[in-house]
Amino acid sequence: MTTAARRQKIGVQSANLMRLRDCVSSVDADIDLDAKWNVLDIDASVNRCTAAATEALKLDTPRLSLEQRIHLHQIFLSMRHAHEAVRELLRNEGKRALAVSVMPLVRAQVETLYALCLIIEQPSVLGDYMKDGWKKLFVRHIAMREECRSLPRVMEGLSKQLQWIDQMQVASGVTNAERETIEAEELGVALPVGVSPTHITPFPMPKKVISKISDADRKRMLMLMRLYPEYSFLCGFVHFSPASVILASLLDPRQPFRAMFTSGQIEEMFQKEIAGPAVWFDVLSVVQCCSELLDIYPGDVELARCCADAWKPLSENTFIGRVIWKLRARRLLGVIA
Repeated sequence: MTTAARRQKIGVQSANLMRLRDCVSSVDADIDLDAKWNVLDIDASVNRCTAAATEALKLDTPRLSLEQRIHLHQIFLSMRHAHEAVRELLRNEGKRALAVSVMPLVRAQVETLYALCLIIEQPSVLGDYMKDGWKKLFVRHIAMREECRSLPRVMEGLSKQLQWIDQMQVASGVTNAERETIEAEELGVALPVGVSPTHITPFPMPKKVISKISDADRKRMLMLMRLYPEYSFLCGFVHFSPASVILASLLDPRQPFRAMFTSGQIEEMFQKEIAGPAVWFDVLSVVQCCSELLDIYPGDVELARCCADAWKPLSENTFIGRVIWKLRARRLLGVIA
């Protein structure tokens, strides 16, 4: 490639790259620090939004097949279950170090928002999502099978498990050629005669999702609202971040490090660094996923009403919620907003 061609390519890439500076949305009014959102009301709001979303998915739409609607239904139920788990981990109110384990769960909720945004724009990628999940399950099975070939008891159990894997293969839309390609590559053997290599496309992680999104408002929401930087911070709780270690030590009564702080300071740290971010990003992810579904079901009044009710405290009580509201949610809710 010539220097001129390389510069032209870089120029095209730069033109397609959206930076924070390109989508910053200023917040014009402060939030009400005295405003409270009762946790029971939060739970009720999440339940109403997910119930409305799953009810909407029962309706036919030219944009989604029945199978795709069934899979999306399960995704929304999974988000509701994850929200319940977040609430359980925070129930001890900072008196046990296990509260820090809430952050990877919240990361998963944010990842689901990225995934769902891509699926709504390109429903066909739901097939990649299902196939990629099945591939990971099958590779794990192959590893166990190869390790335990000399153990009859284990092999008998794996044989029974294979029946379930076969059923999941059908449900996930994985072809026999894709299955045989996985096994051939993992074991370093040749494919059966007459079978051409057929690879499963990995489902993209959030950073790659951003590049695949075409809707400008949706891209700004995912790129800004400080979502991607916050997502990266949440990833640290999975990737051995110093923050996770320090916070766990701070909340562990057995650690001498805790004695350096007063109970009031520990409570403030718990609320500011764990409980607050965990609750808001969890609820924001769930409610915005439900709101994004209005792109497919714009006439669903009940779904819009539930999302609008949830967005009121979100946009009033958090800066992040206010930014998402301005960038994306308000337009999705239309007249009800």
